[in-house]
Amino acid sequence: MTGCMVGPDYKPPVTEMPGNYAELAGAAGPGMDVSTIEETAWWKRFDDAVLASLVERAVAANNNIRVAEARVRQARSAREVARSFLFPRIGVGASVLRFRGSGALIDLMDAGLESNLFQVGFDAEWTVDLWGGTRRLVESAAAEEEGAASRRRGVVLLIASETARAYMELRGAQRELEVARATLDSQNQTLAVTRERQTNGLASELEVVRARTEAEGTASEIPPIEQAIREYIHVLSTLLALEPTALSDELSSPTGIPAVPERVEVGVPSDLLRRRPDIQAAERRIASATARVGVATAQLFPQMVLGVGGGFASRNSGDLFNGNSSADPSTYYLAGPSINWEIFDAGRRRATIGHSEAEVDAAKAVYEDTVLGAFREVESALVAVDRSRARVADLERLVASAHEALTIAQGDYRTGLLDQLTVLDAQRQASRADMLLVQGRVALTVNVVRLYKALGGGWEFAEQPAAAQASREAPSSSKENP
Repeated sequence: MTGCMVGPDYKPPVTEMPGNYAELAGAAGPGMDVSTIEETAWWKRFDDAVLASLVERAVAANNNIRVAEARVRQARSAREVARSFLFPRIGVGASVLRFRGSGALIDLMDAGLESNLFQVGFDAEWTVDLWGGTRRLVESAAAEEEGAASRRRGVVLLIASETARAYMELRGAQRELEVARATLDSQNQTLAVTRERQTNGLASELEVVRARTEAEGTASEIPPIEQAIREYIHVLSTLLALEPTALSDELSSPTGIPAVPERVEVGVPSDLLRRRPDIQAAERRIASATARVGVATAQLFPQMVLGVGGGFASRNSGDLFNGNSSADPSTYYLAGPSINWEIFDAGRRRATIGHSEAEVDAAKAVYEDTVLGAFREVESALVAVDRSRARVADLERLVASAHEALTIAQGDYRTGLLDQLTVLDAQRQASRADMLLVQGRVALTVNVVRLYKALGGGWEFAEQPAAAQASREAPSSSKENP
């Protein structure tokens, strides 16, 4: 009787994906492997121990991940609640009553109008899942739990990528500060040479003022960069669930911008369906909505409840457990099925089914949009990485040329072959080229992080150190909260 399950059986959506990413065909630079995709902790591919430590610590401590973990536990509890309806509910109880009845209304036999009632017993009730409504409810709750787990993985991936991005931008800002200070030193040297030339009658006061103005302009650019550095440290500290300045000592010393991996395994578009947590969560949403159609459909049919109860009841406490004594038996029992069938509800149950079916259609549309969005993110990240590589190569050549021109201009100015304006212009061009190269390298590393995030992998490796840390902390927690 309980083998019947009304409502549609869930079928995973069929998604047509192209064989390869279109942007890879037009990529001019090397470094993309389309044949395979390697499951790895991608943040370790930048070969920066500080970055790897920050990502793993953020995943272990970030508050948004804790919220997502709580949502998973909440969904798991909801599934356990739904599953409990498959089993009988059994209760026991005891009562002692003193009552007085109305002689005009009831006949209390020889008990008199006032009496006592002692009772100990149990009751059990089981709603038979004839039409599979409860089993569909369990299906829906299980899909919601799996969806919550996928959303948690999505938060892990987001926190890992945001930590990596903030770290790249921090190192870029520190490098910009070094460039600005080096430019200021160069301009101060030019100012000193100009003053020396003025002393010797070879330069005018205007040239001194122009040189000083250039140095002061560069000096004014340094405080905003220092501010950005402090703010990036605040962001990273917050991602690790620490107070904003907690990482100041650890991160204040500048190091180079992490080098991008030589090769990035991007695989094929179909890999996204198994790697992207948001796609997995959207697919589980369809499964949950489909099961709820069955839950609503089961309400159209009769509901059968099997009940049983029994125990001991007596007017005297001493006779409560006489059992089946012929003198004054105290046992009682009751058992039997009951059937409830709501035959008219003004269309409420049909409307509920329609509501659930509409949820399925909406979930399918969200799933398709999520897949398209994931595909778009990867394609955009691929072209961004490719063009960033090309831009960095161009900027490296620009920096070499600008510094060569600056060296020549400074030498010729000291010998009187060039005027001051040419030297100052060469300094501006060299400084600008250095800044553009720093920004280009930061953009390249950030775009590689963006590509890894779009591909959707790495969350499983981020969870391993966090789980290990949690297991190490578990004994102390259990001692504090027995």
